[in-house]
Amino acid sequence: MSLKSRLDRLRQQPAPMPAPSTPVDPHPVEAESLDSNPIASDPLGLAHGVLSPQPQSSGGSANADRGEPGLAERIARLRPHVLQPSMRQGDERALAEILGAAQVAPGLLFLQQQLDATRPHGRFAPAQAVGAANPLGELTDLAPAPPETWCFLDTETSGLAGGTGTWVFLFGAARFVSEPGEGGPPLTLELEQYLLTRLDAEALMLEHMANSLADASLLVSYNGKSFDIPLLLTRCRLAAMGGPPAIGDLAQRLEQLAHLDLLHPVRRAFAKRWPDCRLASVESRLLAFNRGQDLPGSEAPAAWLDWLRHGDLTRLPAVVEHNRKDLLSVAALMPALVSVYRQPLRHGADSASVAAHWIKRGDIEQARALLESSVNGQAAEPEAIRLLAQLHRRDRNWPRAVELWEMLARDNHPGALEALAKFHEHIARDPQRALGYASRLPADPVSEHRRQRLRIKLKTPSERLL
Repeated sequence: MSLKSRLDRLRQQPAPMPAPSTPVDPHPVEAESLDSNPIASDPLGLAHGVLSPQPQSSGGSANADRGEPGLAERIARLRPHVLQPSMRQGDERALAEILGAAQVAPGLLFLQQQLDATRPHGRFAPAQAVGAANPLGELTDLAPAPPETWCFLDTETSGLAGGTGTWVFLFGAARFVSEPGEGGPPLTLELEQYLLTRLDAEALMLEHMANSLADASLLVSYNGKSFDIPLLLTRCRLAAMGGPPAIGDLAQRLEQLAHLDLLHPVRRAFAKRWPDCRLASVESRLLAFNRGQDLPGSEAPAAWLDWLRHGDLTRLPAVVEHNRKDLLSVAALMPALVSVYRQPLRHGADSASVAAHWIKRGDIEQARALLESSVNGQAAEPEAIRLLAQLHRRDRNWPRAVELWEMLARDNHPGALEALAKFHEHIARDPQRALGYASRLPADPVSEHRRQRLRIKLKTPSERLL
């Protein structure tokens, strides 16, 4: 049978009877997808415990006009186990009681402690930074600021990726305070922590953060420039849309405040000595502080999400305590680094890198003293010797510079060999010795040109004519 015949037969068949009319859900796909894929509509997976679906707007929709259920109502029917906020008040009060916190408002808890700043946190006490002459000048080029205006900060977040999907759920700040009537240095460290227990309280938390930073002139953090502050700025920008003006003010303050990120001076001093420069490594290797049974920071996001999804407060107190220890470590790290930059060898730091910091700061004598101590030690490092020789060359202290270059030349250090060749050619006027050092340089065009020039200098006038 040809194709044309088959088509004609199909056209002659009676059309199928229409199906009986039934009410059609105008959004079957949406309802199914929201329930089957909660991540798409609920990025933190809160369908089982925190925020109830938003009611339909008062304006209504076409479905509401016909008396049909709206999308929010249909989702609510699909999820009869969703907890309403009123059912969570007891849990939040219980959490506040466990933490010893005050409930600022539904969804936001506040903790405040006053600690003795002279109490050691491992080897160092936070108050030792206050007693230093100018700790900021020793670690950074920031202008001096009164210790009462320093704000040590640390955050706990819902993840480490950053971006708009990451929430700051715990903000911690510590500052030095003086007792009324005291004229001496502040010896009390005041800690403040804000814990977000409901997502809809984020704007309120950011407002309180703005108040907490109102009198600060310096932020002190550990990796805050790369992580904490950019994330806080992202949260501020998101919350500022339709939010109170204080949130915009907070973003402006965070961008304008002077910021000392202690990760950078740690890396400068220990990047070549330690396998990593995480805060945990700083605590064990420099502060000698043992956290004991501490919740790892990597588990903090899961602990908070357990609370949001299931009302499980088991691990949240440990997260708050972890944040408190972070703040104390950052506060104690400042005097520790002051000691490191004054006596790098004592702490096993890279003396050459520390000396390079002092040279950059313009304190040549401090750099020279550190390098002399390092070079006179049992295991002088080549970079420290090279840097010290450079300082003596700058001062035209040739005997000491030559002595240091010869120490490096024993191992055929190219820079030292070149420096010695230049010295004997141009300063000592001894081309024979200059050629001896130049002959040990690597075979490259520049070195070969130097050797050729020295050979010509060593020829007699008659030999040069040949």
